[in-house]
Amino acid sequence: MAEARKNELLIKAYLVLGLVMLLALAILGRVMVIQWVEGDKWRAQAEKSQLRYVPVEAEKGSIITESGAILASTVATYELRMDLNSSAMNEHDFQQEVDSLGWYISHFVDRRYSGKEWAKKLRQGRKEKDRYYRIHPKLSVEKAELVKTFPMFRKGQFKGGIILLERLERERPFEGLASRTVGSIRKGAKPVGLEGRYQSVICGEDGMRLMQRLPGNILLPINDLTEIAPKPGKDIVTTLDMGMQDIAHHALTKALSTHQAESGVAIVMDVETGFIRAMVNLDKSGNGYEELYNHAIGSAVEPGSVFKLASYMALLEDGYAKPDDLIDLEKGETKFYNNTLKDAHYHGIDTTTVSHAFEISSNVGVAKLIQRYYGAQPEAFTKRIKSFGVGQITGVDLAGEAHPILKEPTKKDNWSGITLPWMSMGYEVEMTPLQILNLYAAVANSGKMMKPKLVSEIQRQGEPLKQFHPEVLDRRIASSKVIRQMRTMLEGVVIRGTASRMASPLYAFAGKTGTAQIGYQHGKEVAYRSSFVGYFPADKPKYAAIVVVTDPHNGYYGSEVALPVFREIADYCFSSRKEMFEPLQADLEKDFQALNIPQWEVGNREDFHRICMEAGVPKQDNGEGEWAVSKIEEEDRLHFLNRILPEQQVPNVLGMGLRDALYLLENSGLKVDVIGVGKVRRQSVPAGKPAHGQYVRINLE
Repeated sequence: MAEARKNELLIKAYLVLGLVMLLALAILGRVMVIQWVEGDKWRAQAEKSQLRYVPVEAEKGSIITESGAILASTVATYELRMDLNSSAMNEHDFQQEVDSLGWYISHFVDRRYSGKEWAKKLRQGRKEKDRYYRIHPKLSVEKAELVKTFPMFRKGQFKGGIILLERLERERPFEGLASRTVGSIRKGAKPVGLEGRYQSVICGEDGMRLMQRLPGNILLPINDLTEIAPKPGKDIVTTLDMGMQDIAHHALTKALSTHQAESGVAIVMDVETGFIRAMVNLDKSGNGYEELYNHAIGSAVEPGSVFKLASYMALLEDGYAKPDDLIDLEKGETKFYNNTLKDAHYHGIDTTTVSHAFEISSNVGVAKLIQRYYGAQPEAFTKRIKSFGVGQITGVDLAGEAHPILKEPTKKDNWSGITLPWMSMGYEVEMTPLQILNLYAAVANSGKMMKPKLVSEIQRQGEPLKQFHPEVLDRRIASSKVIRQMRTMLEGVVIRGTASRMASPLYAFAGKTGTAQIGYQHGKEVAYRSSFVGYFPADKPKYAAIVVVTDPHNGYYGSEVALPVFREIADYCFSSRKEMFEPLQADLEKDFQALNIPQWEVGNREDFHRICMEAGVPKQDNGEGEWAVSKIEEEDRLHFLNRILPEQQVPNVLGMGLRDALYLLENSGLKVDVIGVGKVRRQSVPAGKPAHGQYVRINLE
């Protein structure tokens, strides 16, 4: 009996164990089906309702000019939506306030619908349990702050249903000016320009925000705050001068249109520092011209006659020629093997000096000289011009600089019997416009070659973090004697040579014209590349500039296509830059300044007038507006210039006293922190940025 009972219990236990094992196998099988068979389905379902952290884009730093003008900055806009099915929203409150909310939306946000129509739309959205109702796609910072005060919305995200989604947009106040130099960062595209080169500096660090994914792939913020706050990027200060950039842009555009050219480049550089003051790149686009590619640094091409500077410097430096030596130009035509070489213009000159051959840009003259002295030792020529920095990149702080091509006398480089004479006049060698300009700037700078730079400083909220000082590439590319001789010959080009028709009666400049043929090697229809590169003033060079125009029609010589653009840039500098002139009334200015009258002071215009009247200081005011800047001109009086303060932007308070600075900043809705005493010398948030209640630190000295 006991044995039977025992067997019965074992059978029941085995049955239970079997059922448990079957259940376990079923569960395991279901898990496997869910994991490997239905996994995508359930993961997709989970995606629709899960909570997740979403990156919050950081505000990019600004790109500004040396004078503080903004080239690119980040502006916040807000998309306005409403959670009409929020669990915290009271139905009674909604019905009581929705009409008022509709009226406010109609009058201050979107006038396409009346207040009643908006209220009707919101009630319908409430009925449909819409948690993401769109009201307006793009509100300014100021309008977003106003919206928060509307009925219902003032209760916040949960009770009031307000949803403000921040969008950061990159704005460029100068639009097309220097657009390729400033550059861009876009998804799916290679970063270009300063934006790309300094991407790690400008972009900052993204934050994180908790969001709920709703059906329809909608992300709804869980709260108004970011769990990890984004860190804004740093600002970079460029060396660009927007006055020069503007005149170079418009002068080049006019020349390209007049001559129906394909593209053009203009660069202006400070010869003492290497700082680039303007860089223009224009390509034909539709019926006009726009910046599509940075040819200034990215296009290495045959430079043509502007390369003759290097050839003549080699002859002088190696002692093979002097400026007064004679050379037979054979009336402008000669032969190298079976190839005929002609000068660009018929001149009928037989024997002339080396310097005059340079001034009239004789191809025959330079080719004969180079072939005579380097024909048996071509490697000596390439070695010498390399010593001038030719054949090397400049190292400019922009990505994409093309490497120059300088042939060596080897089979590998396809060296032939005519390579040397053709190279002497700028063929079978390739350089970018910036590389050519840097050579001329070194000659203007007494032989010292500087590294071209576009960025002078990195800042955070106006505080300098890192400064980039002028950098020397070569302290002396040639002897002082040769540099002086070449500068005299470059001046001669403008006084007696190919550039003489554009000489200015008001100032002296120096330089070289160039007209290179394009496609001559391949039997193509010949096109031209016109150029002029030089510096000014000729006696004490301050700026060097190059202008290159590709494939012009209606004229193609450098003197008639590129040189007028150079002159217009130089004219602008001489008419607008005080440092270009010696004082014309030095004694009178000295007496006036002996009064110790402060200049570059900023303040209320009426206060300035009252102070000048009481102190007996002569003044002149041709401006208007509430605020002014004082400046001593080259006359016996104090001038008042306008200080423009746009609305809804951080005002420029540099130079102001504390009272005026606080008045302007606080009236713009900003919170102010003050350090020091005296006048405002630094402000942490650059002028021109949108004012949306941020803190601004001002340093007084």
